[in-house]
Amino acid sequence: MEQILDKAAQSGDINALYESLRQDPTLLDKYDEPSFVDTPAHIAAAAGSTHFAIEILRLKPSFRTKLNPDGYIPLDLALRSGKTGTVKRLVKHDPELIRVKGREGFTPLHYVAEVGDAELLADLLVACPQSIQDLTIRGETAVHFTVRNKNVRALQVLLGWLKRGNINGQILNWKDENGETALHIAASTNNFEAVKFLINEVRINEQNLEGLTCLDTFMGLAIAGDGRIAKALRCAGAKRSSALHPAKTFADILSSKEPFTRNRPSRHRLGPYRYDTVTKRYRDI
Repeated sequence: MEQILDKAAQSGDINALYESLRQDPTLLDKYDEPSFVDTPAHIAAAAGSTHFAIEILRLKPSFRTKLNPDGYIPLDLALRSGKTGTVKRLVKHDPELIRVKGREGFTPLHYVAEVGDAELLADLLVACPQSIQDLTIRGETAVHFTVRNKNVRALQVLLGWLKRGNINGQILNWKDENGETALHIAASTNNFEAVKFLINEVRINEQNLEGLTCLDTFMGLAIAGDGRIAKALRCAGAKRSSALHPAKTFADILSSKEPFTRNRPSRHRLGPYRYDTVTKRYRDI
């Protein structure tokens, strides 16, 4: 019976779906027990059988977050199969699908940022604004992906959204597991366009876990870097880490006798931090 249902999902035959359910009312429940399985919703979404996929998700909401053996939800498969129409209808049916984390913590928004589909990226942001805050298991934001893959227009979409929406602007300064901001990545990949767009939007002298600033990473390139990048960074106040004042780590702060305010560093900022004697608060640099 499952094979008949799978064929119906592939072709989008909703009548066959209900005929199968008439013969076995528990048929869809059989997909709940395996932890990882391709449900009829996965099959329909990958095939672009939009109405069938929506009907299945309406009947079995649990399938919306069900991962298949490859770590994908139905929406992921629609994206990876290029079924844009199905993607848009699924998102309209349930905008929160955009925030479901699959393989390696990837969300549909991360994937769209990675491939650089600027139009679809804009649609997803409008449908689910908070999705821009989601991180992968490596601490990567959608901004990291657009920069790493040199998707300039997609980066412009994200920057425009952050400026216009009621969203935390500090996202541009969030660091991945290596302590690198999007600007670090732009500089280390010799990506002048990304540097140009980010340079006035972020804290210019953030340091990664190796203590390197974006200027350090650019100057350390094994190949000849784009001279425009060094010029732009220096004009914006970028410095080598050796020219910065020693910064206090969070451990230094906690072990000191200096007052600790509620305005403590965010979990997304991996240090270092400095105590501002004017505001009497700690800030990351």
